[in-house]
Amino acid sequence: MKHSHGIKQSYVSGKMFVAGLLSIFAFSANSYAAETCPAISGITATPISQERGFTYAANSIRGGWKGENPRATESYLDKVKFTSAAIRQTTENGNPVYFVACDYEGDGPAGVRMSQRFPVAAKPVGPAWKDEYCSAELSECTFKFD
Repeated sequence: MKHSHGIKQSYVSGKMFVAGLLSIFAFSANSYAAETCPAISGITATPISQERGFTYAANSIRGGWKGENPRATESYLDKVKFTSAAIRQTTENGNPVYFVACDYEGDGPAGVRMSQRFPVAAKPVGPAWKDEYCSAELSECTFKFD
């Protein structure tokens, strides 16, 4: 009896090991999933003051998107649509800074720009990108990280 119990425990341990490996592979696969700019429905607007100006925020897998329009007299979120995404790099204190900027535009002064910094440069996914700029539908302007 003791011998069969050892076999059963070994079988259960093996199943747990395989399940653990599968979860690691699933997590790794998710890290390569394509990402997009935030949908307008996921962006929140907060007034800067009573007179004018708004800050914008949206959550994402890798942190948060941020934006600001200090001259806005209203949030504009109900008046804009996604128009473009751009993968950019700048420097800060001599160090490279990587970010993606997302533009949402509407009639007249309606406009919102959201951006998010990343530790490495994003890579464009799909044929809609031209020179790290995409002006197609939100779902076509996806990007990833290797």
